Amino acid sequence: MNNIKKILVAGALFCLGTSCDAILTETPEDRTTVNNFFQSSENLDHALTAAYRQLVDNAWHKGMGGARSRTIFAGADDFTTQPGGNKVDWYLGDVLSIGASDQNISGTGWKMPYDVILQSNFVIQGIDELIAKGENEMAVKAMGAEAYFLRAWAYFRLVRLYGDLPLVLNPSYSQENANLSRTPVKEIYVQILSDLDYALNHLPQGSLERARGTYWAAKALKADVHLTMAGWPLKASENYALALKEAKEVIDQGPFIFEDDFAGIFDYDRQDTNTEYIWQLKFCNEVKCPGAGLIAPYASQSNKPDQLGGFQDIFVEIAFYNKFPEGARKEFSFLSELVSKDGSTISWEEFTWKHPFLSKFYSGTVDKYAPYEDQVGTTAPLSDLDMPLYRITEMMLIYAEAQANGGGGDAGLALEYLNKVRRRGKGVNPNKADADDLMTFTAQDVLDERGWEFIGEQKRWFDLIRTETLAQALSDRDPSEVPLIGDPSNKNLYWHPLPAIDLELNPNLTQNPR
Repeated sequence: MNNIKKILVAGALFCLGTSCDAILTETPEDRTTVNNFFQSSENLDHALTAAYRQLVDNAWHKGMGGARSRTIFAGADDFTTQPGGNKVDWYLGDVLSIGASDQNISGTGWKMPYDVILQSNFVIQGIDELIAKGENEMAVKAMGAEAYFLRAWAYFRLVRLYGDLPLVLNPSYSQENANLSRTPVKEIYVQILSDLDYALNHLPQGSLERARGTYWAAKALKADVHLTMAGWPLKASENYALALKEAKEVIDQGPFIFEDDFAGIFDYDRQDTNTEYIWQLKFCNEVKCPGAGLIAPYASQSNKPDQLGGFQDIFVEIAFYNKFPEGARKEFSFLSELVSKDGSTISWEEFTWKHPFLSKFYSGTVDKYAPYEDQVGTTAPLSDLDMPLYRITEMMLIYAEAQANGGGGDAGLALEYLNKVRRRGKGVNPNKADADDLMTFTAQDVLDERGWEFIGEQKRWFDLIRTETLAQALSDRDPSEVPLIGDPSNKNLYWHPLPAIDLELNPNLTQNPR
């Protein structure tokens, strides 16, 4: 762990946000440089490990496993929060009123991806250095390809949240880097695709280490990138065909299998053996890794009612819950009632905040079907259930959506992909025709299905933005919900404001309009 901490410092030689002050006051002797750090491939692996760590580190304020990593998506139609309480960042996101000074929100959306980028840049700088020292070129480039993959993922996350971005491609601090202007969205996507091309050229297809960036994870990310480029703001419709192609290659050539049972995908005991996951984040709970901050508190406390000892910060919007198709997927995905020791039940309408909760990530913490009185206190931050970032199901739905939008492909196959997801959600055999099968479908049918299938997997906000359907999705918001402040038809709200401190430190940055 101490080595990782040293590596983190070594990688952060360029700064954005609050880290700038510390870097600017360093003396040159404090900095570890590329030339004297990378002496062997082992050093490259250590630096790469530090890049991955940025995704899960500091779970309460920055990491992907925490509730705050989801505040930036709260403006969609799937989750809401308390009108008061100590989670004002969730409230501001939910009512479409995020401001530049809301550091809890901008920190999770802005700082973590840039930390990934900075550390990835450090790894990338070491590739040529190690090859020049005689290390195996193929092995070094394969390891470096993971850094290119991570950098592509981080810029993809950022460009969808903020639009034009400072494009940082090296880890060295300079005044020029500190005063970068915003690079246009289209150019950011060019860089993302370039990074993914490098990754795909050098990652071995045989690697199945799903917690790292593999060839198949890069393919899945590329399919997602092309699908997004086809929508708002670029609206480059030719990318539908490219998204379809990449998704189909993952489906046909990758080692992933669509599972028959939805609940099994999120079983704690099967998180390393299920056939759905293409790329997953791994966490480590407080028992196994005390004090490391690698937990997933979102699954442990924030997303549970007070009867289970939860913080009840986040719950499901009533309209979204009511529209959600009945069946096995809905039963598994939501906590809609609690069972008492005496056999009586408490429905979600009787919960303190009168909303259902998302139970999709409960495995490994509590059993929602057991008496709740026996489980109070078990919701401490112990969860280390993996978080899927890409599943084979998403590739099937990308194919279907791209086909429906003129991306070519086989309409019958696209329809079958969509129906298989619907059948599994219903709880019937996904491989056999069902009475509720669609006979035809539209892109909106696929978008709806994505909302239900991937709830809680940080997809919905991005889907509504790229399809310009945020206002439509919120049009039937239940009147009992916290009233919106921002206008969902105002597309200026599609991008979040840049953090105020970055604007203060860099006069060349401009703010997004609201």
